[in-house]
Amino acid sequence: MLGSIIGDVAGSIYEFNNIKSKNFPLFIPACKFTDDTVMSVAVADCLIRKDPDYAAAFQLWGRRYPNAGYGGMFKQWLHKDTLAAYNSWGNGSAMRVGPVGFAFSTLDEVLAEAKRTAIATHNHPEGIKGAQATAAALFMARQRGSKEEIRYFITARFDYDLRRTLDSIRPNYKFDESCAGTVPEAIIAFLESTGFEDAIRNAISLGGDSDTLACITGGIAEAYYGIPDEIAEQAMSYLDEPLAKVVTDFRLKRFE
Repeated sequence: MLGSIIGDVAGSIYEFNNIKSKNFPLFIPACKFTDDTVMSVAVADCLIRKDPDYAAAFQLWGRRYPNAGYGGMFKQWLHKDTLAAYNSWGNGSAMRVGPVGFAFSTLDEVLAEAKRTAIATHNHPEGIKGAQATAAALFMARQRGSKEEIRYFITARFDYDLRRTLDSIRPNYKFDESCAGTVPEAIIAFLESTGFEDAIRNAISLGGDSDTLACITGGIAEAYYGIPDEIAEQAMSYLDEPLAKVVTDFRLKRFE
Protein backbone atom coordinates (compact mmCIF):
# COMPACT_ATOMS: atom_id res chain seq x y z
CA MET A 1 0.00 0.00 0.00
CA LEU A 2 2.98 2.34 0.31
CA GLY A 3 2.97 2.75 -3.47
CA SER A 4 -0.48 4.31 -3.22
CA ILE A 5 0.74 6.72 -0.54
CA ILE A 6 3.79 7.67 -2.60
CA GLY A 7 1.53 8.57 -5.50
CA ASP A 8 -0.72 10.59 -3.22
CA VAL A 9 2.13 12.55 -1.63
CA ALA A 10 3.94 13.17 -4.92
CA GLY A 11 0.75 14.26 -6.66
CA SER A 12 -0.60 16.38 -3.82
CA ILE A 13 0.84 19.68 -5.01
CA TYR A 14 -0.39 19.23 -8.58
CA GLU A 15 -4.07 18.47 -7.91
CA PHE A 16 -5.09 22.09 -8.43
CA ASN A 17 -1.93 23.15 -10.25
CA ASN A 18 -1.61 20.53 -12.96
CA ILE A 19 1.66 19.81 -14.72
CA LYS A 20 1.45 18.21 -18.16
CA SER A 21 5.01 16.91 -18.07
CA LYS A 22 7.01 14.12 -16.46
CA ASN A 23 9.84 16.51 -15.64
CA PHE A 24 9.31 17.50 -12.00
CA PRO A 25 10.88 16.71 -8.61
CA LEU A 26 9.16 13.67 -7.16
CA PHE A 27 9.02 15.16 -3.65
CA ILE A 28 9.38 18.71 -2.38
CA PRO A 29 8.76 20.09 1.13
CA ALA A 30 5.28 21.33 0.14
CA CYS A 31 4.11 17.79 -0.64
CA LYS A 32 1.77 16.19 1.90
CA PHE A 33 -0.47 13.22 2.44
CA THR A 34 -4.14 13.75 1.64
CA ASP A 35 -7.45 11.94 2.06
CA ASP A 36 -6.19 9.23 -0.30
CA THR A 37 -3.59 8.21 2.26
CA VAL A 38 -5.90 8.51 5.27
CA MET A 39 -8.59 6.33 3.71
CA SER A 40 -6.06 3.77 2.42
CA VAL A 41 -4.78 3.51 5.98
CA ALA A 42 -8.35 3.04 7.20
CA VAL A 43 -8.79 0.08 4.83
CA ALA A 44 -5.43 -1.38 5.88
CA ASP A 45 -6.36 -0.98 9.54
CA CYS A 46 -9.55 -2.98 8.99
CA LEU A 47 -7.64 -5.72 7.19
CA ILE A 48 -5.00 -5.95 9.91
CA ARG A 49 -7.65 -6.20 12.63
CA LYS A 50 -9.91 -8.43 10.50
CA ASP A 51 -12.73 -5.98 11.14
CA PRO A 52 -15.07 -5.64 8.14
CA ASP A 53 -16.76 -2.46 9.41
CA TYR A 54 -15.24 -0.17 6.81
CA ALA A 55 -17.78 2.61 7.26
CA ALA A 56 -16.93 2.96 10.94
CA ALA A 57 -13.20 2.96 10.13
CA PHE A 58 -13.65 5.64 7.48
CA GLN A 59 -15.44 7.89 9.95
CA LEU A 60 -12.94 7.20 12.71
CA TRP A 61 -9.85 7.94 10.61
CA GLY A 62 -11.53 10.75 8.71
CA ARG A 63 -12.43 12.57 11.90
CA ARG A 64 -8.85 12.19 13.12
CA TYR A 65 -7.68 14.01 9.99
CA PRO A 66 -10.53 16.42 9.22
CA ASN A 67 -8.51 18.66 6.90
CA ALA A 68 -7.05 16.04 4.58
CA GLY A 69 -8.92 17.30 1.52
CA TYR A 70 -12.07 15.16 1.32
CA GLY A 71 -14.67 15.63 -1.36
CA GLY A 72 -17.76 17.59 -0.41
CA MET A 73 -20.22 14.72 -0.04
CA PHE A 74 -17.74 12.51 1.80
CA LYS A 75 -16.86 15.34 4.17
CA GLN A 76 -20.54 15.79 5.04
CA TRP A 77 -20.90 12.03 5.54
CA LEU A 78 -17.91 11.96 7.91
CA HIS A 79 -19.74 14.09 10.43
CA LYS A 80 -23.16 12.43 10.27
CA ASP A 81 -24.49 10.19 13.00
CA THR A 82 -25.39 7.54 10.42
CA LEU A 83 -23.10 5.15 8.57
CA ALA A 84 -25.49 4.80 5.63
CA ALA A 85 -23.84 4.91 2.18
CA TYR A 86 -24.71 7.79 -0.14
CA ASN A 87 -24.57 6.19 -3.61
CA SER A 88 -21.33 7.86 -4.71
CA TRP A 89 -19.67 7.11 -8.04
CA GLY A 90 -16.59 9.14 -7.13
CA ASN A 91 -13.00 7.96 -7.34
CA GLY A 92 -12.69 7.76 -3.56
CA SER A 93 -13.62 4.09 -3.67
CA ALA A 94 -10.70 3.37 -6.01
CA MET A 95 -8.09 5.51 -4.28
CA ARG A 96 -8.42 3.67 -0.95
CA VAL A 97 -8.75 0.07 -2.12
CA GLY A 98 -5.05 -0.68 -2.69
CA PRO A 99 -4.46 -2.67 0.51
CA VAL A 100 -7.11 -5.20 -0.56
CA GLY A 101 -5.01 -6.28 -3.52
CA PHE A 102 -2.17 -7.24 -1.17
CA ALA A 103 -4.22 -9.01 1.49
CA PHE A 104 -5.85 -11.94 -0.33
CA SER A 105 -4.67 -14.97 -2.27
CA THR A 106 -7.34 -15.25 -4.98
CA LEU A 107 -8.87 -12.83 -7.44
CA ASP A 108 -12.39 -13.74 -6.34
CA GLU A 109 -11.54 -12.80 -2.75
CA VAL A 110 -10.04 -9.52 -3.90
CA LEU A 111 -13.10 -8.62 -5.97
CA ALA A 112 -15.46 -9.47 -3.11
CA GLU A 113 -13.50 -7.46 -0.54
CA ALA A 114 -13.05 -4.52 -2.90
CA LYS A 115 -16.82 -4.38 -3.21
CA ARG A 116 -17.17 -4.36 0.59
CA THR A 117 -14.81 -1.41 0.90
CA ALA A 118 -16.70 0.46 -1.80
CA ILE A 119 -20.28 -0.03 -0.65
CA ALA A 120 -19.55 1.46 2.76
CA THR A 121 -19.98 4.82 1.03
CA HIS A 122 -19.70 4.39 -2.75
CA ASN A 123 -22.55 1.96 -3.40
CA HIS A 124 -23.27 3.27 -6.89
CA PRO A 125 -22.39 0.65 -9.55
CA GLU A 126 -19.62 2.88 -10.91
CA GLY A 127 -18.13 3.31 -7.45
CA ILE A 128 -18.05 -0.46 -6.95
CA LYS A 129 -16.67 -1.03 -10.45
CA GLY A 130 -13.82 1.43 -9.93
CA ALA A 131 -12.75 -0.18 -6.68
CA GLN A 132 -12.90 -3.70 -8.10
CA ALA A 133 -11.01 -2.80 -11.27
CA THR A 134 -8.24 -1.12 -9.28
CA ALA A 135 -7.90 -3.99 -6.81
CA ALA A 136 -7.99 -6.58 -9.61
CA ALA A 137 -5.26 -4.83 -11.58
CA LEU A 138 -3.12 -4.61 -8.44
CA PHE A 139 -3.68 -8.26 -7.56
CA MET A 140 -2.82 -9.43 -11.08
CA ALA A 141 0.32 -7.27 -11.03
CA ARG A 142 1.28 -8.82 -7.70
CA GLN A 143 0.76 -12.29 -9.16
CA ARG A 144 3.14 -11.43 -11.99
CA GLY A 145 0.47 -11.23 -14.63
CA SER A 146 1.71 -9.58 -17.81
CA LYS A 147 0.58 -6.09 -18.69
CA GLU A 148 -1.35 -7.46 -21.65
CA GLU A 149 -3.12 -9.96 -19.39
CA ILE A 150 -4.05 -7.15 -17.02
CA ARG A 151 -5.22 -4.95 -19.90
CA TYR A 152 -7.32 -7.76 -21.36
CA PHE A 153 -8.97 -8.76 -18.08
CA ILE A 154 -9.83 -5.22 -16.96
CA THR A 155 -11.20 -4.36 -20.40
CA ALA A 156 -13.29 -7.52 -20.65
CA ARG A 157 -14.57 -7.50 -17.08
CA PHE A 158 -15.14 -3.77 -16.53
CA ASP A 159 -15.46 -2.37 -20.04
CA TYR A 160 -12.78 0.27 -19.54
CA ASP A 161 -10.99 1.47 -22.67
CA LEU A 162 -7.33 0.71 -21.97
CA ARG A 163 -6.15 0.91 -25.58
CA ARG A 164 -5.72 4.68 -25.42
CA THR A 165 -2.27 6.16 -24.92
CA LEU A 166 -1.07 8.73 -22.42
CA ASP A 167 -0.11 11.03 -25.28
CA SER A 168 -3.66 10.91 -26.63
CA ILE A 169 -5.24 11.46 -23.19
CA ARG A 170 -2.94 14.16 -21.79
CA PRO A 171 -3.75 17.23 -23.96
CA ASN A 172 -7.46 17.41 -23.15
CA TYR A 173 -7.62 15.62 -19.81
CA LYS A 174 -9.09 17.69 -16.99
CA PHE A 175 -10.04 17.24 -13.35
CA ASP A 176 -12.51 14.38 -13.05
CA GLU A 177 -13.59 13.05 -9.69
CA SER A 178 -15.51 10.06 -11.07
CA CYS A 179 -14.26 6.48 -11.10
CA ALA A 180 -15.11 6.26 -14.80
CA GLY A 181 -12.91 9.27 -15.57
CA THR A 182 -10.00 8.33 -13.29
CA VAL A 183 -9.48 4.57 -12.97
CA PRO A 184 -8.88 3.74 -16.66
CA GLU A 185 -6.40 6.61 -17.00
CA ALA A 186 -4.55 5.54 -13.86
CA ILE A 187 -4.27 1.95 -15.10
CA ILE A 188 -3.00 3.16 -18.48
CA ALA A 189 -0.33 5.18 -16.65
CA PHE A 190 0.86 1.90 -15.14
CA LEU A 191 0.61 -0.05 -18.39
CA GLU A 192 2.86 2.44 -20.21
CA SER A 193 5.43 2.64 -17.41
CA THR A 194 8.98 1.32 -17.39
CA GLY A 195 9.40 1.26 -13.61
CA PHE A 196 7.84 2.38 -10.34
CA GLU A 197 8.90 6.02 -10.46
CA ASP A 198 8.04 6.26 -14.14
CA ALA A 199 4.51 5.04 -13.38
CA ILE A 200 4.02 7.80 -10.80
CA ARG A 201 5.34 10.40 -13.24
CA ASN A 202 3.04 9.09 -15.97
CA ALA A 203 -0.01 9.50 -13.76
CA ILE A 204 0.83 12.98 -12.52
CA SER A 205 1.69 14.16 -16.03
CA LEU A 206 -1.91 13.62 -17.13
CA GLY A 207 -3.11 16.49 -14.95
CA GLY A 208 -6.60 16.19 -13.53
CA ASP A 209 -7.01 14.78 -10.01
CA SER A 210 -3.27 14.21 -9.80
CA ASP A 211 -2.94 12.80 -6.30
CA THR A 212 -5.72 10.28 -6.79
CA LEU A 213 -4.53 9.24 -10.24
CA ALA A 214 -1.03 8.68 -8.88
CA CYS A 215 -2.38 6.94 -5.79
CA ILE A 216 -4.21 4.37 -7.91
CA THR A 217 -1.28 3.96 -10.29
CA GLY A 218 1.21 3.76 -7.43
CA GLY A 219 -0.47 0.81 -5.78
CA ILE A 220 -0.46 -1.21 -9.00
CA ALA A 221 3.12 -0.19 -9.76
CA GLU A 222 4.27 -1.25 -6.29
CA ALA A 223 2.75 -4.69 -6.81
CA TYR A 224 4.45 -5.06 -10.21
CA TYR A 225 7.85 -3.42 -9.72
CA GLY A 226 8.36 -3.00 -5.98
CA ILE A 227 9.48 0.36 -4.55
CA PRO A 228 13.06 1.70 -4.51
CA ASP A 229 14.23 2.04 -0.90
CA GLU A 230 15.09 5.73 -1.22
CA ILE A 231 11.62 6.62 -2.48
CA ALA A 232 9.98 4.53 0.25
CA GLU A 233 11.99 6.29 2.95
CA GLN A 234 11.21 9.72 1.57
CA ALA A 235 7.48 9.00 1.44
CA MET A 236 7.36 7.64 4.98
CA SER A 237 8.88 10.90 6.25
CA TYR A 238 5.67 12.72 5.30
CA LEU A 239 3.52 10.54 7.57
CA ASP A 240 2.85 11.09 11.25
CA GLU A 241 3.22 8.28 13.77
CA PRO A 242 -0.33 6.82 13.68
CA LEU A 243 -0.38 6.63 9.87
CA ALA A 244 3.18 5.33 9.64
CA LYS A 245 2.46 2.61 12.21
CA VAL A 246 -0.44 1.19 10.21
CA VAL A 247 1.59 1.31 7.00
CA THR A 248 4.50 -0.48 8.66
CA ASP A 249 2.28 -3.06 10.36
CA PHE A 250 0.46 -3.76 7.10
CA ARG A 251 3.69 -4.21 5.15
CA LEU A 252 4.99 -6.65 7.78
CA LYS A 253 1.80 -8.66 8.21
CA ARG A 254 1.39 -12.03 6.59
CA PHE A 255 -2.20 -12.49 5.54
CA GLU A 256 -3.70 -15.95 5.48
